[in-house]
Amino acid sequence: MTSSLPCRQASISGGVMSDIKESREHLKAAGEQISAGVEAGADAARGEIRKLKAKLRANTDELNENLREAGGRFAEGAQTFGTAAREQIREHPLAAAGIAFAAGVVLSRLLRSR
Repeated sequence: MTSSLPCRQASISGGVMSDIKESREHLKAAGEQISAGVEAGADAARGEIRKLKAKLRANTDELNENLREAGGRFAEGAQTFGTAAREQIREHPLAAAGIAFAAGVVLSRLLRSR
């Protein structure tokens, strides 16, 4: 009876070893699949980041252009206002002096009360 026991142990050991080998192969395949999935996810993320960067650049360029246009319009408005104010002062110098005096009085009282 003792002669059949080592044969059984050998067949059991052989079965365990083949199970271990098969498990290793499954783990290796799973690791490769995970690695491929991570790489695909990283590639997709890189693509989205590139799209966002391009969109941000386009929006920044558009904003800069809008700010330049608004600055130009503001400068034109300030120049128009300055021209109109100069004309009014030339046409009505006493009224302009009276308005400047009144504004000075009001401003001095406001500053003095603080």
